[in-house]
Amino acid sequence: MHTLIVGNHRVPRAAFVDRLLRELHPCPPLYGYRTVKESAPVGEREPIYLYPAAGERRRSKENLLGWCRNQQSEAYPEVFEQWAFLIEEARPDGLLLLDEIGPMESRSPRFSAAVLRALAGDVPVLAVVRDKDTPFLKRVRNHPQARAFVLTEENEEDLFPRVLDFLRRQLAAKDLVPSAEAETVEDVPCFCQNSNDESEKKF
Repeated sequence: MHTLIVGNHRVPRAAFVDRLLRELHPCPPLYGYRTVKESAPVGEREPIYLYPAAGERRRSKENLLGWCRNQQSEAYPEVFEQWAFLIEEARPDGLLLLDEIGPMESRSPRFSAAVLRALAGDVPVLAVVRDKDTPFLKRVRNHPQARAFVLTEENEEDLFPRVLDFLRRQLAAKDLVPSAEAETVEDVPCFCQNSNDESEKKF
């Protein structure tokens, strides 16, 4: 099962993922990507860049995904197309990080197809998914090989150990972290397909 962190634009999704990665000892090799909205002067558009999940971050027009102002985005789908290889070339010796999957990513056919293939595959995925109501994002959040955890402004501290335990168990099953790593949280609820827990709902 893959691990999905679902939330709106107000919750600290990227910081939550950073916390998860810091708790993995050792952290397996990272594949995939991270999208980052960089700061801009007040009133100006904020640029959004795509960076490899691991390695140096460089800003250029080749990895400029678009712009954001007042929660309204302008995307360049052709840039997503060019960077889909970061998903396609993930290897089974590591963790595939998809941060994030949102409306902008939905507009690129190759990129969207690569995301769905990854969720159907065997390389463990840790993904941040926006809660927007689009057909593609619904397919991602309801994927049968993924567990979606809903992150809110109120539940971060309660949710964190549960997500960490779930992620560790998925990685331990692939021998990517020691099995003892997956036994540090006690009394974790059963992650059943029909869970009634609002933080693990299907939608």
